[in-house]
Amino acid sequence: MNRKTAIFKGKVLSLTKPVNGMIWSSADPVKAQFEVKTVWKGELSSQTTVYTALSSASCGYEGFEVNEEYIVFAYGEPDRLETGLCEGTKTIASAQGELKALGTGYEPSKITNPHEDNRSVIVLVLAISLTLFILLVISLRRRQR
Repeated sequence: MNRKTAIFKGKVLSLTKPVNGMIWSSADPVKAQFEVKTVWKGELSSQTTVYTALSSASCGYEGFEVNEEYIVFAYGEPDRLETGLCEGTKTIASAQGELKALGTGYEPSKITNPHEDNRSVIVLVLAISLTLFILLVISLRRRQR
């Protein structure tokens, strides 16, 4: 548990696998988007992405299925979480012992996308800039008359 960046219970919302015909390695990444329900370790929003290798031959977790719930033990940087075959990740149905040992977790943060706040600031700055530009054009035209 000390070596994990995040531990959480979540439902798989989507899986993105390498494009057919473009698989170069069993280690190619699979992207699993989760709806986070309970957190035991880490700072997670209500949705997070976890990567794993395509195949168990490269220690990837092959069991993810959309709309199924899992307990995920992830490592890596908070913005690039990874899991694998030997990390402890498993379906909720087979994780009763782990859930009991972990006890009560906590809710994820309410932010669904950490970049959402940045987008709001960008839109606000653009709106203000456009307004100032229009006012400048109007002022210059009045001076010319």
